[in-house]
Amino acid sequence: MRDRNVKSRLLIARAIAGVLAVGVLVFTVSVRAQDSPRIGLKIRTLTMELRKQNNLPETTKGALVTAVTAGSPAQEKGMVAGDVIVEANGRKVATAKAVAKSIAAGSASGSVSFKLMNGKGEHRDVAVPVPKNPVTGPSAILPGPK
Repeated sequence: MRDRNVKSRLLIARAIAGVLAVGVLVFTVSVRAQDSPRIGLKIRTLTMELRKQNNLPETTKGALVTAVTAGSPAQEKGMVAGDVIVEANGRKVATAKAVAKSIAAGSASGSVSFKLMNGKGEHRDVAVPVPKNPVTGPSAILPGPK
């Protein structure tokens, strides 16, 4: 009986520690995101599951645009949810983190160039201005194409 109580307390302690660790990680990531320049995109690393959901070829690598903020530089340049960023500043990207680094580097030059692929497999190039100061206040998020 005593062993069961010890095991259950240990499991609870591990669960609480895990939740706290995730909370610290989320807080750290959100603080870093506020420091970086914003162009109005929400992106995710393209996984096998996301490729299937968006009917993309298995060989496609990059970052999926999941949302675009209304009135943002990205929206003004025609980027939409569902686009896949396959290159940023002339370099192929495989993760959302690589795209974020390119955007941060673009703040020095004032813009970042992307090679995008849409759901039909069509490619296009887009140059998005990177504002020096982050966008403030909540903005509407535009839905993707139907």
